[in-house]
Amino acid sequence: MRIERVPLLHPADSAEAPSRPPTALDLVLRQARRLHRAAQAGPLLQAMPALRRAHAAGALPGRSLSALFRERQQLQRKHFLRTLAVEAGYLDWERYRPSLASLPPQAVDHLKMADGWHAFLNHWFSTETEARDYARRHGGTVHCVGTQAVVIAADEEVTHVA
Repeated sequence: MRIERVPLLHPADSAEAPSRPPTALDLVLRQARRLHRAAQAGPLLQAMPALRRAHAAGALPGRSLSALFRERQQLQRKHFLRTLAVEAGYLDWERYRPSLASLPPQAVDHLKMADGWHAFLNHWFSTETEARDYARRHGGTVHCVGTQAVVIAADEEVTHVA
């Protein structure tokens, strides 16, 4: 008798998923899953941004960025849930999750950044204020990522928005 392994699917990954619109919690869980996968198994181009975000959020205190890269197979989903919570201004995931139930999905729209934008040279800024000033002068859209912000040029957005 042969036993086959059946992968477990998240409801959002299933073709039989309910046709309801995603909630704020769904979007945050999906982003944590993407960050976790990118950090663990993604190429360097995808892994490093996810690891930098976790490092900047203090999700794994006491570890350097290079140590995180070397130990990336030991990272867990909870580290990226904590990262997203800190980026949203909460101390931890346990305090962030209950608030997601009352948030509209638009409150976490910043998590929907198109996956293809990493292939372009984008303008990153330490603060949202600096990014908004740059976008006002040169055009583009500001997207906050944690405490930092990126300006996506208008012509790149047209190409990559789904």
